Amino acid sequence: MSDSPAAPVEAVATSPAVAKVEETTTEITEIAEAPAAAVAPPAAEEKKQIESKTAKKNSKFDPSVLPESEDHSAIQTQVHFYFSDSNLPTDKYLWEMTGGPENKPVELKKICQFGRMRRFKSYETVVAALRMSKFVTISGPSGAEVVVRKNAYNPNRPRSKIDAATVYVKGFGDEEPTTQFDLEALFSKYGTVNAVRLRREADNSFKGSVYVEFQDPETAEAFLKVEPKPQWRDQELKIMSKPAYVAEKSQLIREGKIEPNSNSAPRFYEGRTIGGQNKRGGFRGGRGNGNYNGGDKNDWKKRRDDDRKNGFRGGRGGRGGRGGRGGNGNNNSNAKSNERNNERAAAATSNGGKPVIQATNEKGEAVTNGKRSSDENGAEPPAKKVDTKEA
Repeated sequence: MSDSPAAPVEAVATSPAVAKVEETTTEITEIAEAPAAAVAPPAAEEKKQIESKTAKKNSKFDPSVLPESEDHSAIQTQVHFYFSDSNLPTDKYLWEMTGGPENKPVELKKICQFGRMRRFKSYETVVAALRMSKFVTISGPSGAEVVVRKNAYNPNRPRSKIDAATVYVKGFGDEEPTTQFDLEALFSKYGTVNAVRLRREADNSFKGSVYVEFQDPETAEAFLKVEPKPQWRDQELKIMSKPAYVAEKSQLIREGKIEPNSNSAPRFYEGRTIGGQNKRGGFRGGRGNGNYNGGDKNDWKKRRDDDRKNGFRGGRGGRGGRGGRGGNGNNNSNAKSNERNNERAAAATSNGGKPVIQATNEKGEAVTNGKRSSDENGAEPPAKKVDTKEA
């Protein structure tokens, strides 16, 4: 799926079975009842714990429904997925352990603790299967093996080809414990699939739509042309390419027909958290006017129309005001900027409406130097000196 040799397609996708983009960290343990003398956790930390437990509850995914197996091909497919270009940059836990392009080895026993790996009960069988892999390398003493990619992840691989191989499908209803596996089986009928990603809200509940990343753009294009269109439990599905879906949403937002979604789950990618309620620039994600402190945050159509009338000047213009390049997209920042502009305009027309020469200090604040224009002094500007010498 990539032009880079870092992840050979034949190594990553050797079976129609597809691994889920899952949370690989250990399960959240129940919070023990604190002793009487213990200090209650801060409100922010307590809220975080509650949200984490709620998010875990809202996801119905349950890998324990998978049957036990000792199949070498299934073991390779699962481990290859974890380290693949499709999963590694989006998997915070593995990314931090491997260092991404640093390609640091990972303890195999940690990999065996992941949800989908628990069906492979024999550690020795996992080691034997991976020794035959063309995508990863196993080394280290017996019982303490480590696993590493043969070729390091390349962060400069082209994203356009990945998006061209991805389709958007909507209409799956509520999530069930087997939904992830059922959808993988559905899409694998139409070609090799690298990943099926269930799209989620900020509280981790299923949106009813997925992104399906096929092995290459050609397979995705063929899927989009399938007739009759695939259905889910006798229900029609909305099917389109990911680039087309993104373009459609952007157009509807520009036309004011839908509001930008600020409730999506944050996404991890190559060491950065993207989207969710921690977007750059707040609600609009890099467009400024995001972290509203007061005011009607739902009045986004009026703000858009005002921005258009003003030529997108003011708090949203330049490098600082857009919230992505040094600005924070905060309305307080925009208000202060406008306030300074008003002060400068008032100072420039003070003293009876006559202009005053202005200067600014190192903070960009207006400073009056006391000088007045030539008209205010009642004197005509000095005549230009004329060279009277003959040519």
